[in-house]
Amino acid sequence: MVISKIAELPDAQIIIVGYNPENKEAHHLYASLGFVDHGDRFGREMAVIKYLNK
Repeated sequence: MVISKIAELPDAQIIIVGYNPENKEAHHLYASLGFVDHGDRFGREMAVIKYLNK
């Protein structure tokens, strides 16, 4: 529901979230929601990106 609300914003193009790289469940959850892992980081956290289709 949060992703769809963000996608409704007129200038929203991507969503970026971070998670602990040891949290494999988070990795699988974000991947299942269409987030892409390019190996980016927020400090110690992995950063994944969801590209919004407009």
